Amino acid sequence: MKNLFIISLTMISTFCFAQDVERCENSEPTYINRMPGFYISECKNSDYNDVEFIYYVGGKANIISKGGKYYRVYYTKNNTESQKFSAAQINKNYHDAVIKVNGKALDDRKTTFSASINGKEVYLQVNTAANSTDAKNYNIEVVEVESMKQNIVLDLNEAINKDGKVALYGILFDVGKSDIKPESSQALQQITDYLKSNPSVKVIVVGHTDNTGTYSGNAALSKARAESIKNYLINTEKINAARLIAEGVGQSCPVSTNDTEEGKKLNRRVEIVKL
Repeated sequence: MKNLFIISLTMISTFCFAQDVERCENSEPTYINRMPGFYISECKNSDYNDVEFIYYVGGKANIISKGGKYYRVYYTKNNTESQKFSAAQINKNYHDAVIKVNGKALDDRKTTFSASINGKEVYLQVNTAANSTDAKNYNIEVVEVESMKQNIVLDLNEAINKDGKVALYGILFDVGKSDIKPESSQALQQITDYLKSNPSVKVIVVGHTDNTGTYSGNAALSKARAESIKNYLINTEKINAARLIAEGVGQSCPVSTNDTEEGKKLNRRVEIVKL
């Protein structure tokens, strides 16, 4: 799977590689190369990042949130490269390469893709200057979906005894949905362990959102998410239903500003409140 792209994308000159920013060597995913005549001018990679891909279908914006190993690679055209590559040509090359490995385009412009590569769920977005007939630069954003390694362990028992409640950020949902994502297992296990080690305690599971969307819609969504967690604890972990209450307060109780993405992430949470 290493050579994902068609052969016209693999004929990269030695001179082009020599121009890569030194700290960005090996910053590309091993299964993706680049357009010929371009070098890496910047990179922003990490072992884990939460990313929201925004793409358009039928003129309507869609958002999908994915977390995992993260690549953001910026390419700049080498001054010695005489061939002109339009934005449409760059997008088409990536599109055809993804389709070859049975991936799919998610948007009308065919710039956002998903595929199963080397056993991993991969999301890719190509960003070019729209309608450019001779693109001088472009960048790609890639997430290999996987659960984050949990390095910080929260003692729910201690936190709830101290404050009467605890905020959890590890219970994840897709945008606008209430189905619990598989990577939420560690946070759910923490709640289960707390309830089983404190068999007389009753709790309220409270869902919170940021201010994206309508007030009434966020209230309903946060309640549905809390209900999903309650049902999981009852049906999967066999917690007595009489010990659990599910509530949703939507955007009513922010802990940070909704004017920044970081603030919004803090406001999207689940709280376990001791009765």
